[in-house]
Order: sequence, then C-alpha cells, then structure tokens
Amino acid sequence: MTELRLYQTIHIARGRARNVAAHIALLDAAARTLFGRRYMPGTERLTSRIEALAAAERYPRAVSGFVRLELAPDGREELLAAGTSLYDGYALRSLMPEAATVRYDLPLTDAPTTLREAAVALADLEAARRGATKAVRCTADGSLLSADDAPLFAVSGHTLLAPTAPTSVEGTLLREAARRIGLTLREEPVRCGDLRRLDELLYVDHRGITALSRCDGIPFMSLTAERLAGALEALFPKM
Repeated sequence: MTELRLYQTIHIARGRARNVAAHIALLDAAARTLFGRRYMPGTERLTSRIEALAAAERYPRAVSGFVRLELAPDGREELLAAGTSLYDGYALRSLMPEAATVRYDLPLTDAPTTLREAAVALADLEAARRGATKAVRCTADGSLLSADDAPLFAVSGHTLLAPTAPTSVEGTLLREAARRIGLTLREEPVRCGDLRRLDELLYVDHRGITALSRCDGIPFMSLTAERLAGALEALFPKM
C-alpha cells in the first residue's frame, strides 16, 4: 500500500530557496490536523538543506529549479529533486492548456496529500477523455476550485476573483501581486455557469502562472496573467 504523505514543492531561484517559512507553516498546520504532530524543522536549517540538494543536483543558476518536500505520518521527512524550469523565477508559462470541468470531492481533507495528488491525476484522465489537457476541479454545485493541484483564479475586467480553494503558498503571493498592479481582489465563488462572462482563467503554483486557453470549450485570454506573473516575480528582488 502506498504511504499517505503531505508534500510541498519549493521554488529555487539562482540557488536560493523561496518561501521556506511559509511552506513549513502550511505543512505544520496540516500535520497537526492529520498526523497529530508538529512539523518544526527550523527555517534556516531546512533552507540550507534544500539549497544543498539543488547544488548537489547541479541545478543551473540561469533558470529556476524545484525541490519536493514529503512528510510521512510518523514525522519522517524526505527532500526530492523535482527538476528545473524553463524560466528564471516565477513566470507566465508558455503553454496554455485546454481544460474541462470535472466534479469530484476529496475524502476528509483538502490538505496537500498524495491522495489529493492522485485524485488530480485521475481527474486529468477524465479531462483527456473529453479532449482536454487539464481538469478544473468543481464542487457538486459547480463551484470552481483548482486545476493541476493548484488554486484557480479568474479575471473579469479589472477584478481578480479568488474562489475558495485549498490554501497554497503561491496563492497567497498572487493575491499580493494583484494588489500591487491595482487589481480589485474579490474572494467569492466562481461557478461553471460564470465561465462565459470571464476574461481569463489561470492557476498558480511553484512553477509560476499557467493561463488556460479554454475551459469547457470557452476561450480565454492571458493579458492580465502576464502582468500578474511580472508582479509575482517582482516580489523577489534580484540577488
């Protein structure tokens, strides 16, 4: 039987690990709820270990890289090399996948577990069966939540709509990026029936921002997504 684990993926830019304290806080909250134990590795110590792994893997400094942190119920922790990016820092990714809405719920928790990750993979298979690349997860009432295991956001005019989605480090950062470029931020449900009135649909994770080209056949743009990506990366001064 595959062991249930919590996980986070940390972004490394120019050899420096980003947002480590925020990733620790998210894992600590989930571990206390699910495993009944704290996760307190020490920010500086964990940062050093992550950066040492990236160096050992010879990640190029010209582009970003990723390290996956997994936490088992008994407190065992594992750091895994998770590849490199095509970009230096957070960026608007060049691919714009087509998506299809898939309605499903997770048992017991929305925490970042390997179970949630497996459910995403299964939903993507259902989306592929319909001719799309990615699944947009929806609740039973049609409320949009996430895509590719990352929080989903929508753009309507000069407003960024943030549906209720599982907490993520980059989701929090994107809200700050939106404020910095003068977008109105509204935390409210976005439903399948709202898709035709939206301008853009996007999600954010350790890689940056991914803008969807279509969802359920409805086309979207990526102009604001590009501005958001620039503002997101601007939160991290060049070293």
